[in-house]
Amino acid sequence: MNDTPKIEENFLNSSSQKVFKQSWILLLILYILLALIRGIGAFGPENIRILIMVGFIIMWFLPFLFFNKTGWKRIGIRKIQNPLWILWGFLIGGVAALAIFGIGMLFTLNSTEHWFISIINQVMSPEVREMLPFTAVFFITTLPSMILSPIGEELFFRGMIHEVTKEKTNEFHAKVTNSLTFATVHIMHYGFIIEGTNVDFLFGAGSVWFLLMFGLSMLFSICKSRSGSIFPAIIAHSSFNLFMCITAFFILL
Repeated sequence: MNDTPKIEENFLNSSSQKVFKQSWILLLILYILLALIRGIGAFGPENIRILIMVGFIIMWFLPFLFFNKTGWKRIGIRKIQNPLWILWGFLIGGVAALAIFGIGMLFTLNSTEHWFISIINQVMSPEVREMLPFTAVFFITTLPSMILSPIGEELFFRGMIHEVTKEKTNEFHAKVTNSLTFATVHIMHYGFIIEGTNVDFLFGAGSVWFLLMFGLSMLFSICKSRSGSIFPAIIAHSSFNLFMCITAFFILL
């Protein structure tokens, strides 16, 4: 039996190590900052909604700003071990979107209250959508959602948060942690009703949405762990967003 204590591998590059003694401290700070950016964008006026997209783009660069080459490899920036997971990722994301769409129909009173519509409204308000052709609105909404958030969120949640947690605990706890953090920030996209200074939370439907986002994150984590790469998780996330937009625009709106 090997009783040698486990030595934690530092994911941070030399510049980041000078400032942050532990990787998890950096991740906590980044999570809080990114959550604030998303919250301001989600609940702020129309002209600053772009902050949601800005947050996604910032996530793209975080591993390359703070992690070393070992960290890049550990978070999954490497070749897919089983290419079939490209197809599996697409199918998992699409089926998950259709399932969550159906569950949403059970927990919302009408189509305009569906959680997919809440997300679409944060990207582009109904007033702005009415000023543009339907096809333009669909592609303006769908294409960024298939590129910006899947890459950014997978690198940050399934990548950075997952691997730093796994280094200190194990694979299961890492999946739970990245899923809890993922689900928590996604509460900003559905559940809260803000009217002036009053803030209400739809406890029933909002709680279901949180649990669904937790489960969705676990599916993305499986895509990464089974394939040995972050890219199938990105594909699954992109597929989910694609089918979310399709159901929202062609069924709900």
